[in-house]
Amino acid sequence: MSKVLMIIDMQKGFVKNQFFSNLVQKINKLISLKIYDYYVFTKFVNGKNNLFINKLNWKNLLTEQSQKICVKIPKNNIVFEKYGYGLNEEQIEKLKNILFPNSQIDLCGIETDACVYAIALQLFDNNLFPNILINYTYSSIDNEIIKLILLHQFGKIDERD
Repeated sequence: MSKVLMIIDMQKGFVKNQFFSNLVQKINKLISLKIYDYYVFTKFVNGKNNLFINKLNWKNLLTEQSQKICVKIPKNNIVFEKYGYGLNEEQIEKLKNILFPNSQIDLCGIETDACVYAIALQLFDNNLFPNILINYTYSSIDNEIIKLILLHQFGKIDERD
């Protein structure tokens, strides 16, 4: 059984205050434990044809510097660039090839209620059960609400520190 840690959108443009800095430190510590076989990073890339600009008028993460991943990137890693909340079909297929039956995929990162949630649903829909490390995520909505949503959708959340 392989163990995978997926680090979602931990990028400089999202890390804005001390809470985010603390989250970076926590995730770096988790990476340094070397308990995972693979590390999968997602990197959000915003651009002129993106709905985030055209429909939501959200103009962040447009520069290479703001898109830079801000946690340690170990050798056994994969980086998926994404242009929306979730992954594309090719990226999901690559994950399926890495994750043998009964493999564990832990999710951490930024926007529990958006990108983390969207990717968790995609994994579930592709027969890959996500384990959301709630204490290694950030949500812009109340944490208790997101916990209830995750419990409802996945039957459990991982509250380890």
